[in-house]
Amino acid sequence: MCRTFAKALEAVGFPQPLYVVNKPGGSGAVGMTYVQGKPADGYTILGVTNNLIFTPLATPGFQYTFRDFEPIIMFGYDPKYIVVSAKSPFQTIEELIAYAKAHPGEVKVGTFGPGSDDHVVGMMLANVAGVEFNFIPFDSGGEILAALLGGHIDAQIAELSEIKGQLDAGAVRILAVATAERVQALPEVPTLREKGWDVVLPKFRGFMVKKGTPEEIVKVLTDWAVKAVQSEVFQAYLKAQELQPALVVGADFTKLLEEYEAAVKGVLETLK
Repeated sequence: MCRTFAKALEAVGFPQPLYVVNKPGGSGAVGMTYVQGKPADGYTILGVTNNLIFTPLATPGFQYTFRDFEPIIMFGYDPKYIVVSAKSPFQTIEELIAYAKAHPGEVKVGTFGPGSDDHVVGMMLANVAGVEFNFIPFDSGGEILAALLGGHIDAQIAELSEIKGQLDAGAVRILAVATAERVQALPEVPTLREKGWDVVLPKFRGFMVKKGTPEEIVKVLTDWAVKAVQSEVFQAYLKAQELQPALVVGADFTKLLEEYEAAVKGVLETLK
């Protein structure tokens, strides 16, 4: 994501080189702390996803939240799909939920583990539907998919890029998506909301800078970021990664983050 953004900025003529620095660890906590340790001058940009919301809520004592950063741009999101094997007896999301309600704790759902965005989507669905899932943690999307195809779990919560090959091959079936509206690429897939379960939590993607960065610098970065994400280079990346374009900047980005926090706060605080 960040490397393609750097290439796109270069392609549209941004006057400074952009160097990508990996800061793995703590579900984004290391990266957030790193940026907070730099001057608020616009020269250090943070690539963000849902971890910007999840990590502060689920990590006891973590000192930063999204309010310690200034939004530059949200450029897209990954819809989260409820997926079963093509061999599964569940043809619809209603059938899956009905079975889970009649058999508490028996439906095995594969996720990346407690606090991950797929796990949170599953917990939110379980809460609003009044069911109990048995969440099974895995280390990678490939392991989850293998377990699904092997019949070791009943469902998984995945992004399209993770299951596209098996979907095209007819090996998996998508029951629903956790977005506000149906996804244009898969218009036949219903949303959880339209089925009566108000779970809307796609993984957003974007960039921010440290709070306190001068307003004029934020504006310059935002203007260039808009040009970059609208470039052919970046649009090709969105398509290749099966990401949904969504251009959101400034106060609208902040509002979106506030809505995300409100939606997941209760769920994540139970994991502390």
